[in-house]
Amino acid sequence: MKQVIKDKLERVVDELKANHVWPDVQLPKFDITYPVHKDHGDYATNLAMALAKILKKSPMDIGEEIKEYIDMEGVDTVEVVKPGFINFFVNERFLAGGMRLILEQGADYGKNTLGVVNGKPQEYLVEFLSANPTGPIHLGNGRGGFTGDVIARVLKSSGYNVTTEYYINDYGAQVDTLAESVLRRYLQEQGINIDYPEDLYKGDYIKDLAKKIKLKDAPLGSQEAMQEMRNEVKEWSLNEMINGIKEICEQKLDIQYDVWKSEKSLHTKKNVDRAEKFLRDNNLVYEQDGALFFNSSQFGDDKDRVIVKKNGEHTYFYSDLLYLLDKYVDRKIDHWVWLLGADHHGYKGRMEAASKAIGHEGKMDIIFTQLVRLIFNGKELKMSKRKGTFVTLEELIDEVGLDVVRWFFLMHDANTHMDFDLSLAREESDKNPVYYVQYAHARIASVLDKAGDIESAPITYTNSAEEHLTKLLFQLPEVVEDVSQSYGVHKLPQYALEVARAFHKFYASSRIIEDDAVNASRAQMAQAAKIVLANTLALMGISAPDKM
Repeated sequence: MKQVIKDKLERVVDELKANHVWPDVQLPKFDITYPVHKDHGDYATNLAMALAKILKKSPMDIGEEIKEYIDMEGVDTVEVVKPGFINFFVNERFLAGGMRLILEQGADYGKNTLGVVNGKPQEYLVEFLSANPTGPIHLGNGRGGFTGDVIARVLKSSGYNVTTEYYINDYGAQVDTLAESVLRRYLQEQGINIDYPEDLYKGDYIKDLAKKIKLKDAPLGSQEAMQEMRNEVKEWSLNEMINGIKEICEQKLDIQYDVWKSEKSLHTKKNVDRAEKFLRDNNLVYEQDGALFFNSSQFGDDKDRVIVKKNGEHTYFYSDLLYLLDKYVDRKIDHWVWLLGADHHGYKGRMEAASKAIGHEGKMDIIFTQLVRLIFNGKELKMSKRKGTFVTLEELIDEVGLDVVRWFFLMHDANTHMDFDLSLAREESDKNPVYYVQYAHARIASVLDKAGDIESAPITYTNSAEEHLTKLLFQLPEVVEDVSQSYGVHKLPQYALEVARAFHKFYASSRIIEDDAVNASRAQMAQAAKIVLANTLALMGISAPDKM
């Protein structure tokens, strides 16, 4: 509904210019907002103040000129107040028209076409979770996983062509450590006396892998045979972990990836040769002390980065460069949304510098997800993958359910620390926000089921609860648009909670069925609230039950 007012204001400006009241000036950026105080109207704009410098007039005078040209059926009153705000007071016709729009659009209500440019959807890649395949997906991975999934859902609802991607870190020392951990546990299982160094991975999952693997017998005295066994364990363990992660993402987390991208696959001779040629041809690298450096400080990084060590080994940053070329050159994506944990802040400068160096500046958004603490009985449960003391996401979902886990991870800004309160998550009452919202949806479904077929009657308003609910329902498209640009997915559960509260107040003051008679106006309001709750929950990947 903000857009309706904005469109009208743009037409008014065109009329004022056409009638030579104003010169032919370019329309500046302006906002439509919700006034804090009810006596300031339902909507407000700063257009007059935005035009003041351009027209060299008082904002109050500009506001009065705009007011004279505003003629909207749904607007009762337009006020111009200091220092130049234009306030709009809408009437029942405006509210009823918006309600009809919700009912007509149904499951499509809230969608937009921001991602479509010149008739073509922009190509967005959202890469998230991407936990190392050296251990199960644990509690700390949940935040990036669910946040990334919801960002992808919102971008799709905004017209973008979205590819979701899991980057598999299957190249590097951590994979060798995984293989050594499994091998030594396997040998111990065979009754062979072999030590287990502290720097290897702990946890029952290593023991489970060691019990599951089937290996040929190998003479321990032979270095060649031991290395062959290590390679076999490495390949098997990595595949087992990756397959396990895929299964959990798809079946437990309800996260469906379009692409599972292997880091190892980037390091083909063709890719490496192409990257080196590109870097050397564009004077982006230089050699020093036997190592090859990327000249990232020229592009805003705090220092130059080693990409090839003295021994010829590629650094992690070389993988990042190969990955950038793969995205922008080979796959030709328009934008990359990348979710990283709080311990990866150092990546920002170097990756922005690398993107700029290869000619794709401004095509990457990095979202950092802060740490999560699991609180149980008032105490924090400490977690460490190396020590084997962690809670897997699978265990958490089995304990409280996927809907609850998703909501709890999404309800805080990803860039703030959060406590996952296990006691509250176990609550099956209105103390638990996800149950409160789902119960609102179920209550509406129950009432509408009792009401039966609802006739399309005029929508009228009898109290402030009905008006407040309606105005709140109008905000879903704005929330979706906001999240698609800011990636602030926490705004979705906040909005859903507001709608649920408004519906419960509406339900308490406005009987839908009274003396076996259905109030069709209120029933349609309830239908619209059900649509908005269902659409909002769907964007969050949370179910909207009809019964609880």
